[in-house]
This record gives sequence, C-alpha cells and structure tokens, in this order.
Amino acid sequence: MGAATLAFIVIDFLRLHLNPFKSFFVILFGSLLRRREFTSLTGGSYLMLSSFVCILVFGGGMFGMTPESGKAAVIAAICFLAVGDTIAAIVGQSIGRIRVFRKTLEGSLAGLASCIVMAYVVSVLPTLDLPLRIGILGAVSASVVEALPIEVNDNVVVPIFSGTVMMVAFQFMH
Repeated sequence: MGAATLAFIVIDFLRLHLNPFKSFFVILFGSLLRRREFTSLTGGSYLMLSSFVCILVFGGGMFGMTPESGKAAVIAAICFLAVGDTIAAIVGQSIGRIRVFRKTLEGSLAGLASCIVMAYVVSVLPTLDLPLRIGILGAVSASVVEALPIEVNDNVVVPIFSGTVMMVAFQFMH
C-alpha cells in the first residue's frame, strides 16, 4: 500500500511540475478532473494517502483494538468515503435543494444512510470485529465531517476522522 501511495503522489507531482507529463495526463484523464485538481493533488492521491494512514494507525490493532477490530475500522472508514461521499455527491447534485454550508441536506442524508449501510455490512463480515453501534458512530462522524466547510480535502478528513471516532469508541464501548 505504501508503494502504491507513493506512486500516486509521484505521478501527481510530475503532473503538476513537468509540462510534457501534464499534457499527457490531461489528455488521458482531464475529463475526470475537477477544476481545482488541475493545480493540486487529485482526489485519488488524497484517497491513497488517507487509506495508507488509516492502515498504519488503525490496522494493526493498536490503541486497545484487536487486529480484527482494527481491520474493520479501516475497511469501514474507507467505505464511508468511497460509498458515502459518492452517494452524497450524486444525490446532492441531482436532487439536492436545501443548502447547508456548501453541501445539500439531501446529499448529506443520503450519504449518512449509505454510511450506515456500510457500517452494517462491515459489522456482519466474518473474521472482523465491528460492533454495529461503533460502526454507526463512525458513519455519523463521517457524514458530519463531510458536510462541514473544512478546507482540508474530504478524502483525507472523512476516513481519518471516522476511524479515530471508532477507535475512541472501542476504548469506551467494547
């Protein structure tokens, strides 16, 4: 995972600083980039970085978590971003009307619902240890932090914050 993360960041660095590489990258992936990603790291690099951090911090079963609960927290936190943030964006852009900060209430609620579903799915996976109540706390925290107008990229904040909330919840509830 570390090598893949490093590769993403190196490619992004080359894309941002070497014009021939930038031109090639834009031809291949330009239609997939958001406006701000033409001058900064892509969401994919942020996703890889936050996933790697989650694996390092939560995956080993440290901080009173078993290895099974640590793996479950990592999987849930990344699912909250991958599924919850995606569903929130799709719903928010397609039917969202009520603005809350820079997001829509409809998108945020759809994201929360999908995060809760992901928490349930992870809680029933064999060989993992994620009590549903802890997964739901992680889902709620992921949805709240995603909706807030924080300047740090969602792809970093959502999994790390929700993973931290689940880690702390394990200390008190498990």
